[in-house]
Amino acid sequence: MPDAPIYILGTERSGSNLLRQILDAHSRVCVPHPPHIVHLLEPRVGPLLALPEPQRRLALARVAVALVERHIHPWPLRPDPAQIAAAARPADLVGVMAALYDAARLQAGKARWGNKSTFLLHHADRLLARDPDAGLIWLVRDPRDVAVSSRDSVFNPCHPRRVAALWARQQAEGLRLRARLGERLHLLRYEDLLADPEGRLRALCAHLGEAYEPGMLRFFERDAAKQTAALSASWQNAGRGILAGNTGRWVGALADRDRAELEALCAAEMDALGYARDPELRPPADGALRRAAVALGEARGRARVEWRSLRGDRNHWARWRRRAWLSALPWRLEQYQG
Repeated sequence: MPDAPIYILGTERSGSNLLRQILDAHSRVCVPHPPHIVHLLEPRVGPLLALPEPQRRLALARVAVALVERHIHPWPLRPDPAQIAAAARPADLVGVMAALYDAARLQAGKARWGNKSTFLLHHADRLLARDPDAGLIWLVRDPRDVAVSSRDSVFNPCHPRRVAALWARQQAEGLRLRARLGERLHLLRYEDLLADPEGRLRALCAHLGEAYEPGMLRFFERDAAKQTAALSASWQNAGRGILAGNTGRWVGALADRDRAELEALCAAEMDALGYARDPELRPPADGALRRAAVALGEARGRARVEWRSLRGDRNHWARWRRRAWLSALPWRLEQYQG
């Protein structure tokens, strides 16, 4: 039997891909790039969840395997839906996801697997119901830097206000979990990881019950890191190691209006997590004009990052094909029930 799984939870653009690769470089841990099985499929496969067992289990396994086959970061694994269905526990998407990750772990020859689908922050109780000893890592980053990073990513909102709303909602969920679970939910700030990589990783490994391995900090030398960096500009830092100075990027990069609005939306969570803000800043008045400006800014940002992706990302069209498949999925569920 494998050791308990590991989950990296939080908000995208907070260093989760960095931490994924660091842990994947451990001799006992396998952390493949996430196809976001629960996040992407659960809103679209409602009729399958109502099927009786074992039909439900097999149908969910088929659709999850189809998603893995369309993943924008290819897995070397070609899973058999019948085998995944047989191994899934419980008979839902969390169980199917776990069976797929366990198959990846076996192929990699490692003792335990990790999942960096940060959106699973909203499903922590389901994860712990399946694996009470699971290692939970809550990775957080200054929301101002998250906003700056998100402007250049095809996977996130582009406008700082939309990033702020998402960050505040997800950190509020993290704080509620931390209040309930205490140290079971290991809090790791991105800035602290960059400032003291070895110290923070030693503490993290102790939390997970693993020995610290110096090779974890040389993750960028591995072929897997180079593959990730080559696929998308949004992942280009994967091949560069730990960037010690990659904090405080928001200084001079965020307009005063955007910073004021972001800090107002994130005030309670920033205070709780130790991110200093300027209480003298006054956000712009909310209203129809401001919401229209935000929508226009989001559209412009989306067009810019998509144009860059079209010109340079090797997985650009794979991402759009996956998007088309997901859009059509609710109307094509019958083919996975057969």
